[in-house]
Amino acid sequence: MAELRRDPLTGDWVVVGYGGSKSSGTGVCPFCPGHESMTPPTIREYTDDRGDWLVRCFAASNPIFVIEVAEDKRGEGLYDKMGNVGAHEIIVENRSHSRAVSMYSKRELQLVLDMYRDRILDLKGDTRFKHVQVFKNHGELAGSYLLHPHSHVLATPIVPSRVSHEIITTRGHFMQKERCLLCDIINQEVRQGKRLVSMNRSFVAICPFASRFPYETWIVPRFHEANYEDLVDQAVKDDLTEMLLDIMKRIEQFANAYTMEIRTSPNTTFAEPHGDELPLKEYHHWHIEILPRDFRSSKYKREDEFSVLSITPEEAAESMRAQRI
Repeated sequence: MAELRRDPLTGDWVVVGYGGSKSSGTGVCPFCPGHESMTPPTIREYTDDRGDWLVRCFAASNPIFVIEVAEDKRGEGLYDKMGNVGAHEIIVENRSHSRAVSMYSKRELQLVLDMYRDRILDLKGDTRFKHVQVFKNHGELAGSYLLHPHSHVLATPIVPSRVSHEIITTRGHFMQKERCLLCDIINQEVRQGKRLVSMNRSFVAICPFASRFPYETWIVPRFHEANYEDLVDQAVKDDLTEMLLDIMKRIEQFANAYTMEIRTSPNTTFAEPHGDELPLKEYHHWHIEILPRDFRSSKYKREDEFSVLSITPEEAAESMRAQRI
């Protein structure tokens, strides 16, 4: 049984004892139309006039986080651990087996973005979940071995370390200047133009000043908003769809593998470690990060929010002790 364990030196949480992905073993894509019985039951889907699904969401066959598990927070001497409570869902983005995002129509992409919003809203209704992460891995260098276009939704009982670090930094900027850090960043980027990729009425796309990957690109609202799921204005949604299509057409000229993530606010009103009454919505600014992958960046740098181990340290130690050297 998988569980969450906290690293006492860094404070980071890791998942240990995860069994890994299950394969159908048939050579048949379980995400293609007509193979719905090969996946868990549908949670949510959008359909056309004939009743055929266009975008479909269901629980992962072998989830990292599980809704039915108890939190079961407990200690073991100095160490803290808890059950892997949460949710892990798959969103099949399109009926076509091999279409890249850059090939989507505006309508097709907007349906995917709407499904992201629906699943975040639904999962944030469970107060056990402190963070909901939506991400897409495309290509083997990004860790995806299934060609059919799909995304993941992870709801977790803790806030990932990178998100926590971002909250600390953005909160500190707001406390000092009473302004959103990301608002200040995009205003400077628009003025300077050196790292500006594209811009429309509602969004700006930049290569961030301290990029971690070649051609890394962020899509950021030009207005302040903490939560992606609060995006309801149709004109703004249209602007996002057009911007994301534009950027993906550019990125796919340089990389055939990438990770894309929706960076929305954690599912808490306040930044819990600080114990103050400054709401997250004052200084957190949602955005989309697109991280192209090449062989070098995939080998030396990953951006997974959680380390996931198939074997526990106890099992690893036992196996190593048993080796004759």
